[in-house]
Amino acid sequence: MKVFENVYAEAYDSLYKTKAYVKECDFIESVILKYKRNAKKILDLGCGTGGHDIILAERGYKVTGVDLSSEMLKIAEKKSAEKKLKINFVKKNIAEINIGKKFDAVISMFAVMGYQTENYMIADVCQRVREHLSKGGLFIFDCWYGPAVLSDKPKPVSKEIKSADGEKIVRFTTPVLDAMRHTVDIQFKLRKIKKDKLVDETKETHKMRFMFPQEIKYFLNVAGFEVLKLCPFMKMNKELTIKDWDMTVIAKAV
Repeated sequence: MKVFENVYAEAYDSLYKTKAYVKECDFIESVILKYKRNAKKILDLGCGTGGHDIILAERGYKVTGVDLSSEMLKIAEKKSAEKKLKINFVKKNIAEINIGKKFDAVISMFAVMGYQTENYMIADVCQRVREHLSKGGLFIFDCWYGPAVLSDKPKPVSKEIKSADGEKIVRFTTPVLDAMRHTVDIQFKLRKIKKDKLVDETKETHKMRFMFPQEIKYFLNVAGFEVLKLCPFMKMNKELTIKDWDMTVIAKAV
């Protein structure tokens, strides 16, 4: 399954231009400050176009970003080069990483862990992450919170963005829920329109897994982690409710 290719990769930053990357990096730093004050080396799994990596590198962290999409990595490399930042970007499946060095923290943001749709995939990623962390290192990620997904089921939506030159991108999103397998097939259709003419179109299906606290704790414990916190996204001092679609997981390598 290929995702974030061609049209979608090109449109990614425009589609998510309102995403609060700065606040998310503030949150990551607050977790580091609380649990691993001296952390400096960060590995980002599913780095996309480098939104988090660039901010963290500007703040003095040594960052390595991993992603499977060549198109997304090209954009990330271009953006980091423009800012003259030294970020190591690696094309790899996050379940197969072998960077060859240890990190103080591993992050995986924007529900990247949800792309691990089978139990063995989650187990593989957790094991790989542990191999890349020094003892006491942090694993910080977010994912869809199962009770909330089942309580407030995903619905079809559309989004339209316009550029200064009059180009328009329209994205249609159709979700298909599989409650028994804990997955949602998100069917994306993207259309690029210029001067009222369709110039490009692409379709992608992103299969996403939603997760539950007990299984997360199990996978992490088996891989050599202690779970420090499960909380609503970027709300470390709050408890999860069925209204919280996005869950943050904080674990420590033991």
